[in-house]
Amino acid sequence: IFIMVENNGNTLEKPSLEETIAKALWQVHEMEQQIQEFSEDSQSLLFERVNAFVDNLTEMQSSASNSQVEVPVELLRVVDEGKHPETFSVSHFEHCIHRNQVTKGKVELLAHFHNHLLKSAKEAFPEEVKEYLRTRDGSAMGVKTEVNVGIENGQV
Repeated sequence: IFIMVENNGNTLEKPSLEETIAKALWQVHEMEQQIQEFSEDSQSLLFERVNAFVDNLTEMQSSASNSQVEVPVELLRVVDEGKHPETFSVSHFEHCIHRNQVTKGKVELLAHFHNHLLKSAKEAFPEEVKEYLRTRDGSAMGVKTEVNVGIENGQV
């Protein structure tokens, strides 16, 4: 992915942050190999690679200033501990699924409580509950909810 940048009327292609990071990683790999096989004859090549790496870091910094990336602090901790970032993503996703199930259970419990409360109120105060349902239905523009239909049909 290249970003087009205009410079004095000329259009230049500017590599994305992702591409500059990938290039930097490759350059580190090349320098590592060069250092492992180091000899005095290869010193100038190593200097060239280090200078190219520094230039790429400058380019990476300018690319990073144009992008907004938010990284969770927890993810950085996981990486600092030497774990794979996917373990954080998977555990976070599993936590979200668990919280979703808990919330779903709470919603179902509240709906059950609402139905039970309305049924008990209908037995104790039938006229008031009918008035309440009429008022509520009127305010909802005549749209009946599942709770209303169940109560009116005696299915609660």
